[in-house]
Amino acid sequence: MSSIPSPGDEIYVDTSLYLSHGVDDVRGGRATVVRVETETLGGRPVPFVAVAEHPGSLYNWEHLAEKQTELAARFGEARARPDPDMRPQFNDDMMTEQEREATYEQIPPRAGSAPASARATAPLVLVALVAIIVFALDRWTKSIVLQSFLPGESRLVVPRLLWWTYVQNTHGAFGLFGNSPLMLIVLALLVLGVFSYAFRDQILVRHRGPADRQTQLVRVAFGMIVGGALGNIVDRFQHQWVVDFIDFKPIWGNVFNVADASITVGVALLVMASLRREKPA
Repeated sequence: MSSIPSPGDEIYVDTSLYLSHGVDDVRGGRATVVRVETETLGGRPVPFVAVAEHPGSLYNWEHLAEKQTELAARFGEARARPDPDMRPQFNDDMMTEQEREATYEQIPPRAGSAPASARATAPLVLVALVAIIVFALDRWTKSIVLQSFLPGESRLVVPRLLWWTYVQNTHGAFGLFGNSPLMLIVLALLVLGVFSYAFRDQILVRHRGPADRQTQLVRVAFGMIVGGALGNIVDRFQHQWVVDFIDFKPIWGNVFNVADASITVGVALLVMASLRREKPA
C-alpha cells in the first residue's frame, strides 16, 4: 500500500455513483487531501482521507491506494468534481439551493468552461425564445382582428365548429376573475411568480440524459405561459381590455385568444411534468 497522504497532497479518486437522495455523483480525477482520519475496522486501524473536491465524504485509503496508477492513467490532469447532472433523478432534485451553492463554491471552474453567469443564463434562452414567439403571434393576430373586425362582429371559419368573433374582454382568461385591469395584471404576475418558484430547478438548472427532456418540456411550457401572460398584460395597459376572437361556439361558451390558449397548454404541460417528477420509481 502507498504511504498515507497528508493534507495538501494530491491523489486520485474514482468516479462514484450514489443512490441516496441529496448526494451528488462524483466524476473521478485529481483531488487535494484536506483531512486524514483513522477508523477501526475489523479490529485494526484503517486510514480514510477527505478531499476538497468532494466535501463531506471519506475515502478508504487502503482501497484507493491500490488504484492510484490506474486512476492516474485514466484521468490524467482532470480534476474530480461532484456532478448532480450525471444522474439527476437520484441526486439533484432533493438538494436545497443552499446545498447546491455551497457545493459549487468549493469547486474551481475547469479550464475552458463557460463562466458561471453564462451557465446560469443558457437554460433561460429556450424560455425566452418560446415566450417571444408566443408574444409575437398573439400581438400579430390581435392586430389583424383590430384592423379587420368591428366589436361583436363574427365570421364563420369552419362550419358548425369555429368562428372569429371580436370581443373586448374586460375579465380574465375565458371571462373569469373579475374586471379590474390592475387586479388582473397583478394576478397574472403572481401566477408567473408561483410557477417560476415551483419549477425553478427545472427552469434554471442544466441536466443531461432523460432528465434533460423533461426540463426542456418545462422550459417550453413556462415560455408559453410567460409569452401569453405578457400578451394579455400589454392589452390591459393599452386598452383596459383584452382582444379575444377564437370562438368554438358549439363546444365552448367563452371567446379566447392565442395568449389564453398558450397559457392553458403551458399549464397543462407543467402539470404533466410535475406528475412525472413525483411518480415513484
